Amino acid sequence: MSNEQEFDDRAAADLGELREQIVYLRQALTAISSGGVDAVVIGEVDQEQIYTLTSADRPYRVIVERMGEGAATVSERGVILFANPQLARFLGVDRDTMIGRDIISYVDADQRPALAALLDTQIDETTRAEMVVTRPDGTRVPVLVAGTALDIEGVLVRCLVLSDLTMQKRVEETLAAEAKQEERQRVAREVNDTIVQGLVTAEMAMDLERFADARRAIASTSAQARRWIGELAVDHVRPGTAVRSEPARAEQEQEQEEK
Repeated sequence: MSNEQEFDDRAAADLGELREQIVYLRQALTAISSGGVDAVVIGEVDQEQIYTLTSADRPYRVIVERMGEGAATVSERGVILFANPQLARFLGVDRDTMIGRDIISYVDADQRPALAALLDTQIDETTRAEMVVTRPDGTRVPVLVAGTALDIEGVLVRCLVLSDLTMQKRVEETLAAEAKQEERQRVAREVNDTIVQGLVTAEMAMDLERFADARRAIASTSAQARRWIGELAVDHVRPGTAVRSEPARAEQEQEQEEK
């Protein structure tokens, strides 16, 4: 074999190897650019260096996907562009069916004006409103909805974050009930003290044979007790509870004596 032929064969082999390397490099670049590669290993055996490849917005995507609040991105007209899994669970619907639908369709008619106001915010403005959403099973859930308008590369989008207020509302109702019960107990103590003091006064008058004063003490005690009992019965009257609407006989006699 001549030197010229040997040179041509070696050149052809080198060219084929270079082509294979080019194909390999192109495949690697394609995998990296498409996100199919998490890390690159560089270096000789026992001296490898690992370089991780993560996009700058990946941590934020993970947060949105896994956070406890429901989140959605909608178009300027309210069409759902993205919804995280929590929002789908929150509404009790399939996440895949939400994309492309109008966000308004997921709230009751009486709640739509409030949601429409959130979809009318200005760029970089955040507004909030308490609303109620109804799940397919009929469960009504109180929520706090925060809406923010963003300009992303010339396109107006709106971000909505829904927080479940069920536990908060239960706590508020419990505190309100406890406060109401404390007020009723205070009034009950006032009734008891009024009656006891009136009876003691009447007994002392009876011991002194001042019967007119005793009757007046009883009548005054009766009137005050009726007012306190009336407060207790304003918002909650149990069956069988009676509140006197007319003065007791002793009070009537006092009024006649004064005339």
